[in-house]
Amino acid sequence: MRTTCTAAAVITRTGEVAARFAPYATHRRGSSGLALDLPGRLLEREFGRGRLIRFEEVDFPPTLTHEPTRRFLTETGLPDDPRLLAQDTDIPLPTLAEHHADDPATELPPRAAHLIHLGTMPGARTPLLDGATGEIHLWSPSQATVHPLNEDISTLAHSLILLHRAIG
Repeated sequence: MRTTCTAAAVITRTGEVAARFAPYATHRRGSSGLALDLPGRLLEREFGRGRLIRFEEVDFPPTLTHEPTRRFLTETGLPDDPRLLAQDTDIPLPTLAEHHADDPATELPPRAAHLIHLGTMPGARTPLLDGATGEIHLWSPSQATVHPLNEDISTLAHSLILLHRAIG
């Protein structure tokens, strides 16, 4: 089980949270196309029934071509927990460029029109989805650089589960 999220990695190394989670995560690269095969019921048990946001095809920008990510977002979804990831569910998923179209003063990173804005994490950090590869990156408006965060949407969900368990 590998994640590049620093906070989740610290929790994984120092707590028993990952040990309790390990039986649910199975490496499935190839069959699902994602790093982890997380059952949807795991996220429902962790965050509560009705506390997941599942997306529809109309919610995806044209830049989201990575099919395993599309499937995960429609079938499994992401947690609706503003302490971890605040999302605007009233609009379709925007690219970073679309999200900041009304704020020309914000310096956007290269490829902003191809990176999908998934919401806002604590510290005004934004997880960005590369719609072609499925990789998750982290960006903050105060910095113009993008840093790798997670291998894909399944490892982002895994990190959110670990963080949710850590903060109770």
